[in-house]
Amino acid sequence: MSDTDSPYVMSGAIRHHGKKQRPLVSTGCLGQRNDLVKYFTRRRMAIAQGTRRTFSIDEPHRCAKCERISINAETFEIPEKFYLSEHLSDAVEMATAECAFHEWLVDLLIPLSDDPDIEKPFLGASCSDIAFYIELNTRRKPNPSTLFLIYAELIAADGEYTSHGLARGSPGVWTTEDNLAGPYIRHRPIELNRASRRTMRFIHDCLQICKASHVECRHMKEETENIGFEIIPILDIPTRLLQIAPDGQSAKLVVTKDLSSASQHSISHQGYASLSYCWGGPQLLRLTAQTFNEFTHGIQTDRLPQTLSDALRATLALGLSHIWIDSLCIFQDNSSDLELEIARMPLYYSANTITISAESASACTEGFINIGSAEFAAGPFEITFTTPLGPGSIQLFQEPFKKPIAPISRRGWTFQESMLSRRMIAFGESQAVWCCNVASTGCGGMSADINSDDKSLNVSRNSSTMATVLQYPFEDAWDMMVGEFMRRTLGVESDKLLAIGALASRMTDVAFERKISRCYLAGLFLNTASIVSWARQLLWLVNPQTACRPQQYRAPSWSWAAVDGHWSHLHIFLPPPYHIRYYNFAFKVTDFKVELNLPQAPYGSVKSAWLEVTGYARRINGTPQANVTFQSLSKTWLSKEERTVADLLLFCDTASDRARVESALHETLSDDDIFLLEIIPPYLARDTPSVGLILFDKRRSETEMSRIGAYVYYFANDETGIKAYEEFYEGELEACRII
Repeated sequence: MSDTDSPYVMSGAIRHHGKKQRPLVSTGCLGQRNDLVKYFTRRRMAIAQGTRRTFSIDEPHRCAKCERISINAETFEIPEKFYLSEHLSDAVEMATAECAFHEWLVDLLIPLSDDPDIEKPFLGASCSDIAFYIELNTRRKPNPSTLFLIYAELIAADGEYTSHGLARGSPGVWTTEDNLAGPYIRHRPIELNRASRRTMRFIHDCLQICKASHVECRHMKEETENIGFEIIPILDIPTRLLQIAPDGQSAKLVVTKDLSSASQHSISHQGYASLSYCWGGPQLLRLTAQTFNEFTHGIQTDRLPQTLSDALRATLALGLSHIWIDSLCIFQDNSSDLELEIARMPLYYSANTITISAESASACTEGFINIGSAEFAAGPFEITFTTPLGPGSIQLFQEPFKKPIAPISRRGWTFQESMLSRRMIAFGESQAVWCCNVASTGCGGMSADINSDDKSLNVSRNSSTMATVLQYPFEDAWDMMVGEFMRRTLGVESDKLLAIGALASRMTDVAFERKISRCYLAGLFLNTASIVSWARQLLWLVNPQTACRPQQYRAPSWSWAAVDGHWSHLHIFLPPPYHIRYYNFAFKVTDFKVELNLPQAPYGSVKSAWLEVTGYARRINGTPQANVTFQSLSKTWLSKEERTVADLLLFCDTASDRARVESALHETLSDDDIFLLEIIPPYLARDTPSVGLILFDKRRSETEMSRIGAYVYYFANDETGIKAYEEFYEGELEACRII
């Protein structure tokens, strides 16, 4: 049969017409298996070294080999298989001939070849050939979006075949609006020019749509059917604002209380923006007693640092004329004003109309309204898309697996600025991104539509509103926020609790709204009547290799706020509700106290705090029948195959804590002792371990201790294991105070 007689023609769209019809199989195409092994070995090394060729949106890859592939629009709205290559040998040949698309296509097999569950099927003797196909699934929810999946079809010598979805084989796809493929593909290329009319129109339109239709994004609305009518209470307007001239050439500082009632009313109804940004060092232009008069008369925009100047430009594009910027609206030489305004900052971000996030700028001098850059793991590749009106084109690409962390996402204070905002426009490394309580979308790209209610499609890992995490149960939401906050840094180490205090205050409101009882203690949210709640909050972990404690007291040792470092937890050992009755809890918190630095700031910094507890405790030295290992965040549990009769896993908070514990294990300490305090007892019927805290008794008082880590102790579910546990926690319950 000739090529023209075949229903599968490489020069056009290759379609799968029926369940039993297969692409033509070349029985000898896998004959040179040694050559294939060598090819994959070379490619694996190239991928590891990061030498794959990448391209740009303006200059995608396209060659004569790619032109042999065409996706037909006629069957686009029906889930359809389009074969990209009939034979593996064809794909390898084209990849070797400098076709970057086929090179990437064959590279997708490399994770498949390392999968032990399918025993390297494409190099196995039973495999006759491999075909590649792309599957298009269209859905309307509420607007059409397209998902491309790439599969490897393994064909046996007897004609049987199996399909394997390729790891990393879900490419992004977009095309321009004026392309003939535009009506079929809704995604548009990323707008890299953050100063373009398209970007400015995008941020303006997003704000107008959100104000007009997103009920969840209202701060306050009048009793009217028009939900787009939004006002900000005058008392919630910042003490001072910058009023931008209509031409954007200047701005002046205004004091809200000194404005006429008409002007206050105007700001209340029009709204204002707030800027979230990285200072990047001392601010050369800032509000002081000396500059106040100058600022009230007006500042030329070209005198401002570029980030601040860009913020004024974005504010006007949003249709607003007022913005709050901390360095220009708070007296930087007046400690009383600083303290008062910092306390009001959470209100300024939660009440504002929108927060402008200078996500990509690491300093105020850099600016953010400029030309961005887009990185791709592979592509873009230009592929023909045939329509009834003629040939169009689409771009396929693979996004980076790890997106870079923006400078603003390394700062602790900016976390609650974004989380407290109802709406935010983030100017990232590549594009402008809209985030609000309802939607997240970018100016181009593979993001959701602004009218979508799918919050999981957050296109910015660096900026998001609180609504993103409030989809989850209360404890999970707080854990997510703490985990993100702990990977950030603070310029002043004593600000740890202060810099997350506004979020804690908001979460107290959330608990009230959800009708659950929670008490806030130095960074922990607790149901004080629940032992499981105490266990969940106390059993946190940090990476001892990088974690450290501040020089000055900041929080009690049992709070995560007492250390700096990446944070995790031992929640996998918490008993499920239906099994709690089988656990013989001895641990109890009998009393607690937190002394605040400022009584009027219940979510601020603390002066001292303690917990009084009772439970089973023993000195760590002389631990019977235990295989002791020090662990990090990467290994928090042991499988049954890894366990011995008794295994003690120690998670020290810092490197110095580990050294202290090692000394105790070797009985070389003279002035202090290390104790293990059980919080969660083992349930041997389910092979669950004993889990608790490592405590340090520096004063040898045996009544006042500090946390220096956590432990997990496995016991075998047999007589030997039970005996080991009984020996481990022999004696009476102990009472102590943890400071």
